[in-house]
Amino acid sequence: MGCSHCGGNEIEYDSAAGMSYCTGCGQVQEENTIVAEVTFGEAASGAAIVQGSYVRAGQTRANMGGPGRHGTGQESREITLFNSRRRIQRLATALNLSEHYVDSAQRYFTLALNLNFTRGRRSVYISTACLYIVCRQENGSQMLIDFSDILQVSLFKLGATFVKLARLLNLQLPLVDPSLYISRFASMLEFGDKTQQVCIDANRIVARMERDWIRIGRRPAGICGAGLLIAARMNNFRRTQREIIRVVKIADGTLRRRLEEFRNTPSGSLTVSDFRSLRLEQREDPPSFTRNREKARKALAEQRNQSEGVHARILKRLRADDDEEYEDTVDEDDEDAEIDIENVDDNSFKNELSRYLADASLNLVSLNTVKDEFSADVSTWSDIDDDEVANIMLNDEE
Repeated sequence: MGCSHCGGNEIEYDSAAGMSYCTGCGQVQEENTIVAEVTFGEAASGAAIVQGSYVRAGQTRANMGGPGRHGTGQESREITLFNSRRRIQRLATALNLSEHYVDSAQRYFTLALNLNFTRGRRSVYISTACLYIVCRQENGSQMLIDFSDILQVSLFKLGATFVKLARLLNLQLPLVDPSLYISRFASMLEFGDKTQQVCIDANRIVARMERDWIRIGRRPAGICGAGLLIAARMNNFRRTQREIIRVVKIADGTLRRRLEEFRNTPSGSLTVSDFRSLRLEQREDPPSFTRNREKARKALAEQRNQSEGVHARILKRLRADDDEEYEDTVDEDDEDAEIDIENVDDNSFKNELSRYLADASLNLVSLNTVKDEFSADVSTWSDIDDDEVANIMLNDEE
């Protein structure tokens, strides 16, 4: 490389000063004050001191601290990155994670810092979310509740920070496979020599739940807990629900619901040998869909019963009205019809009926007929007009 000023080719390199210059004109060609060498000097008191400053990876400038200097000389951004890496390193050590997880999580934290995601949020939540994102991408067996237990912070706050950070960075994280946790939980339940067989049976149960739509939309811990409990009973291990809950860290109601949903599938009615040897091709509907259909069926049945009850009450009322009208109606077809009232037991009713039959208005038609010599021959009725009919049928007052 020649001199940019005079064109000479005599370039001298000074490693102590960290620069290169032209010996002909003295033009400095390259200057680099950051060197990898360690040099020592002597203080006024005669003590040996190290010259220069240590620059970490990612640091923008050297520390300005030293004798007679106040402050570290670091920017707030550098301090934030340094503290976040320290937190991530402690978490990774507690969870037995490699250095690869730490480096990847630190890069995600740097992206969050550049996007101002750290404003208004605690750094411990963001550091934990970054490390959990790496664990999800690497298909690790760590759950978010494990981070919550180590840090003694709210699980829901960690979950909210994780979801928001994943959306901000537009990350497409893979779905959690419950089979990743089965080996871990099985080792904690102490099955001894049959741990491998219990894991195989539990994986088959989880796979069957996935085909029956039980796994979709559910927490993997609940699926693993139900699978491990059934697999333990299949291998003659009496593990209580309390032991499963303590290891898997779920609620007892969640475990019971998963067991009930698996019991309602065709696989739930198979024996142990049949379940291990057979592979059913039939698939069940999702449990939520089945419950909604059952609720709709019950609602329809209740509505039908209510409508039938309303119809029955209406018909009963109509029959009662018809009976009342029938009791109030008097048969007037035969004017000479005689009603036997001797067999009536009720005296008040017999007296009322006697007064009714003795009413003079009932004899109006017969009296007028006799008076006017009314003919009963139908052929002679053509000469009778409406006024004459009204005179026969109605009394004077009407």
